[in-house]
Amino acid sequence: MTLVNSRLVRMFAASLLTGVFSGVVGGLFRLLLVNADRLRDELIAWAHTSPQLGWLAPVALGLIGAALARLMVIRFSPEAEGSGVQRVEAVFNGEVNPAGYAILPVKFFGGILAIGSGLALGREGPTVQMGASLGSLVSRFLHNHDEDARIVDAAGAGAGLGVAFNAPIAGALFVFEELTLSFTPWLLLATLAAVAPAVWTMQQMLGNHLDFAVKQISLTAVWKVRPFIVLGTLVGVIGTLYNWTIAGLLRFADNFSGLTSVTRTALIGATIGLAGVFAPMLIGGGDNLTEAVLSGSYAIRALAIIFVIRFFIGPWSYAAGTPGGLFAPILALGASFGALSSELMNYLNPNLGGSPLACSVVAMGALFSATVRAPVTGIILSVEMTGRGDLSLGLLSASLAAMVVATLLKSEPIYETL
Repeated sequence: MTLVNSRLVRMFAASLLTGVFSGVVGGLFRLLLVNADRLRDELIAWAHTSPQLGWLAPVALGLIGAALARLMVIRFSPEAEGSGVQRVEAVFNGEVNPAGYAILPVKFFGGILAIGSGLALGREGPTVQMGASLGSLVSRFLHNHDEDARIVDAAGAGAGLGVAFNAPIAGALFVFEELTLSFTPWLLLATLAAVAPAVWTMQQMLGNHLDFAVKQISLTAVWKVRPFIVLGTLVGVIGTLYNWTIAGLLRFADNFSGLTSVTRTALIGATIGLAGVFAPMLIGGGDNLTEAVLSGSYAIRALAIIFVIRFFIGPWSYAAGTPGGLFAPILALGASFGALSSELMNYLNPNLGGSPLACSVVAMGALFSATVRAPVTGIILSVEMTGRGDLSLGLLSASLAAMVVATLLKSEPIYETL
């Protein structure tokens, strides 16, 4: 009887169940988002066949999808707004209580509506908060211990991140480095017990493959680390500006006091839908865009356009107040900036022989470090998503430079700002 009621057993059981449920829910969420993106692209393709009125269809999709997602948040679960990572942190620190049951359907269906209709938001925000909420739900049934429940919540959040990107190690590190800023035996036990079954369950549903299929030929043996340090320095500036832009556009949206939040969100969705008429690849979570950048599909002018548009479209989408995360847009922005920087460095110094692919992968991790200020998570996430472990030194060097620059510029980590 003592063994059955022991803390070890209840923590392990709660974390394991949380992981399995997070894998099922997160895997289904990813699957539905893939289909939503496909249907949106088909709608935009159809709109081009009727240029006079067809453009209204993507605009209507963005308007209605964003408005419905925002309405769900207001009516049923205000805690589901935005990424949710900052709320998971607050729950772990005991600053707020866990959200009610309604957050799960609101985050799930609201995220599909928002991201599927074209808002440039990440799938990891919903999966992180849903994972934490599932941990809270499981804990309520298995035990009534507040401290253990908070630990399982955090472990569930890590499982959600691991499922979102098929990156179990990054999901686990995210718990220690960002969510809790701690590393205890109980937190370690719960996190590993949640993340491993979550990602395994998702893989049974969707398969086990890298999120971004990139060339595996090593390019760093003949390339010095110095260009990566320069790249990281530039990324530190970009990350600082990006964080300021997110905060600025949130304040800008709040200044429309004459509009309801649903109307404001509908207008944001409509502008995103209109942008999708002209550039379908530039809206949505950005996975296909990141994949195309990593494959070298764009020349320098196109990369510059992608970078500028995604720099503003991500924060503008986040200002809508719908469920959706920041990580995936950051990865897409980092990839485009890295490739653009490499092309510019090669243009200025043809003998440099820099790799746009290497710079894209490195800039993904460095921008994550500059904005979120979780460098180890960003480095491992970039490696797990691309399989480019040979770029670890470049990732480490660039992430260090990006963090130093962002700190010198007095840029707060984005979740502290939020």
